[in-house]
Amino acid sequence: MLGLKLRQEFQGGRLKGTAIELTNDKNTGATQIPASNFLGITYPSYDLLKAIEAIGPNQSLPVVLKGERGQGKSHLEAALYHILTNAEEAKSWLQHWSSQLENSRLAELDLRSGMHVISESLHRQQYKFLWDLILDRHPHGQYIREKWEAMGDKKTDVPPYDLLLKLLKNQPTALILDEFQTWYDGLTNTKQYPWRTWAFNFIQLLSEIAQEQPDLLVLVVSVRNGSTDAYQQIHRINPVVVDFKGPNAALDRRRLLLHRLFENRLQLNEDDIATLIATHVSEYFRLTLVPPADFERHQREFIESWPYSPILMRLLEDQVLVATSAQETRDLIKILADLFKGAGASNPIVTAADFKLDDDATQIATLLDSVSNQYHASLREKAQRNLTAVQAVVKGNEVPHLSEIVGALWLRSLAVENLAGAEPATLQIDITRSQPIDDNAFQVELATIVDNSFNIHPHGNRYSFREDENATTKLMAHARNDRLFTDGSDDAELAKQVRYILGGSEAVARSFRLIVLPQTWLKDPWSTLDPSEHPDRWGDRLPILVLPEEPDKFNERLGTWLKEHVQRLRNTIRFLLPKSGTTNIYQDRELLVLARAIMVADQWKAQSSEYRGIKTRYEKELKDKLKNQFDRFALLNSWNYADPKRCEFIVEGVKAQGDKIPDAIEDRIRKDVFIPEDFEEYVRDAAENRDSVGKLLRELQEPRPGGKDCIPWLGETQVKERLIRVCARGGIAINLRDLEYLQANPGEDEAAAWHRMKGRQLGTGRHLDETKLLPTQSVPSSDGVEPQPNVPTSSIPQPNLELGNGITDDVSLPTATPSDAENSGSNGYPGDLPPSSSANESSDGSIFDDPQPTSVARRTSPATSALNLYAKVSDEWGIGPATPVQNLSLKVGALTGAQLQKLLKSLPDGLTYELDLEKEEN
Repeated sequence: MLGLKLRQEFQGGRLKGTAIELTNDKNTGATQIPASNFLGITYPSYDLLKAIEAIGPNQSLPVVLKGERGQGKSHLEAALYHILTNAEEAKSWLQHWSSQLENSRLAELDLRSGMHVISESLHRQQYKFLWDLILDRHPHGQYIREKWEAMGDKKTDVPPYDLLLKLLKNQPTALILDEFQTWYDGLTNTKQYPWRTWAFNFIQLLSEIAQEQPDLLVLVVSVRNGSTDAYQQIHRINPVVVDFKGPNAALDRRRLLLHRLFENRLQLNEDDIATLIATHVSEYFRLTLVPPADFERHQREFIESWPYSPILMRLLEDQVLVATSAQETRDLIKILADLFKGAGASNPIVTAADFKLDDDATQIATLLDSVSNQYHASLREKAQRNLTAVQAVVKGNEVPHLSEIVGALWLRSLAVENLAGAEPATLQIDITRSQPIDDNAFQVELATIVDNSFNIHPHGNRYSFREDENATTKLMAHARNDRLFTDGSDDAELAKQVRYILGGSEAVARSFRLIVLPQTWLKDPWSTLDPSEHPDRWGDRLPILVLPEEPDKFNERLGTWLKEHVQRLRNTIRFLLPKSGTTNIYQDRELLVLARAIMVADQWKAQSSEYRGIKTRYEKELKDKLKNQFDRFALLNSWNYADPKRCEFIVEGVKAQGDKIPDAIEDRIRKDVFIPEDFEEYVRDAAENRDSVGKLLRELQEPRPGGKDCIPWLGETQVKERLIRVCARGGIAINLRDLEYLQANPGEDEAAAWHRMKGRQLGTGRHLDETKLLPTQSVPSSDGVEPQPNVPTSSIPQPNLELGNGITDDVSLPTATPSDAENSGSNGYPGDLPPSSSANESSDGSIFDDPQPTSVARRTSPATSALNLYAKVSDEWGIGPATPVQNLSLKVGALTGAQLQKLLKSLPDGLTYELDLEKEEN
């Protein structure tokens, strides 16, 4: 990427430590290598230049480097060491940077020379007393030690001022003490061992000499903070403090890091960098609403930080490394080096999105783990599990930036307190490289990740990973995993919820049997349903079949389905239809996921009561979506068994919602579909045939043959009530099992007759077959009817019956005997039977079943196919399931033995058959 080259020490597979040691046993410490090598990786930061000026000629103040671990104090002290010991190399280094940064002040800095330099990292605990370090390392130190020892009883606890002055006059010295606070805080201070007090006094002497005799002593120490006695003692003489927090600190740190990491970063052309990152910067301006007046300033910051985003640099320095207690610059260098090796060579700019949790080739996450606490280590594990969960749910390239978004969000979630997490716009910037990302596409990606990651929590407009699980998200992530529901339990749950939403009320359950057909409704509607929902178990309740989808070729599809999958009660069915154009409910992922969530929440509620509330919330959400899903219903209008494709259905709209739909359907049928006149005509015909009420009910529950329009089935209770109303209008009479006759009296209006009859029960079960429908003139007169005059027996018509065998017999009605006449009415007939009646009467006045002679018609069909014969019987001849048939003869010209056996096996049981055939003999 623009030829940017990482320094050799960072190119290996394993990163070397970046901690600066002034000296070590291998002689590879920062003060033990050549000045040119060390200064070559040193950037002249503002803090370093300030320290160089403070130790220059004629300066009279000690220098204190103050900052937490890893901020670069040791590196700065090592640079001062080389500047003091090799002024010529230091001068050359300053001139180079003066030209590079176009700052002439660097070349003009005065450098001190000719001093003996003593440097030590005190945290190594090589010396208990600070004066031992000086006396051991100074050329004149042994002499001064002997003079101090020779003081005898006058020997002081610490070397006295005059001996120290004599030592330094012999050889001016620069004393550089790294980790001074660590050493000082480790000293004991008891009555027996008052070592800290001695160190305190000795530092006071050195500080005074450094202030009063700057040509003799340069004192440089580093401390972590200003809260200890070690710092306070030096602070008394007003030292020069370098605290790494000046106004130029951020820019200096950035340049220092880049120079430390790369061999040629500052030599690259800025225009080339600007062109390379133009898309990323442009999207940053757009998504963060940067005002045009600030464009140039922000673009400058992006160029200065390249190849890293300045947003990433601030995130790491100000939030992540602070939260993880990392050693700032030291650990940051390692993290940035590994980040560049993993992503920098292929991306125009390195962002938080390059912290990929699923990339084993990079050590970034491991590096962060090494400087973080247990909480952050656990958070990384949670984020990895969430990433895996999303990968299990999404298909193909549905979320192309999954790894980048999860990595960026995880990194940002390491920040402190309210800064943890990120807004969607920030994450979109993170994943934007050379091409802009469509806003809508990104929102879909982010929503998919959030919905399937159970450790991502929303707070305001931000998202963040947290150790505790988001119960709702965990539940939904489970619900969206298709692999967990391959047994079809989600389909069953959705059907259950639909049934509950549409027919869950007690009132609906009493009157309707609401059945939600499965996804396989066209080919296999019943096998997956409970046996109680099969057609043979529907009982008296009105069946409402909920179709999961709108059938194509509506009439043809439903007609064929009825013939193949429903053998009885075809005319009772109401088909509830979804809105036109909607998806099959079992293929509507939103509905299916909600149903899964409800089911899983119900299973998990024992683990946590929180899932009870979640279940209730999703039940309401599913209800809101489903209550408007169905807006039409269909009824069979005309039936064609032979060719079910020619069946016709009535489709009506319904405006009700939820459990109000079943009642709304019935109300619409009664008002707009049911034709009372057709019903009354049908009932009158049944009365003429002396049919039982049971037979009438059974026939009404089936389609009318011959392509006639069906009379909508209103339910047994409704049909019985309407039968009594027809009776109250004088249309028919009803024989209640020979116990009572219902018939309107002459001159009685309908309302009065209805009031008199409405409490009568027509019976149930077998009693319905014993209750007969009669024409009104066929019923014995009731009270209030004028008696008819006597009619001679000879004047009663004698009807002829044509039997099924074609023979005509004479049938005569019985003649009243003298004994009968004594019990007869005024007309001479038993029980006041009208002359027109053909009914027989028993001695107790009851009417015999079917006393009226019945006409018999012979029907014959030429040879044809079974299908055509069936159509002729049902459609042309009007023979239904309840029609009596006599003397049936079926003639087959020729057939095989197998066909004969099959024919015999299909004959109904309970009847006897006579067989006559011609068998061919060999």
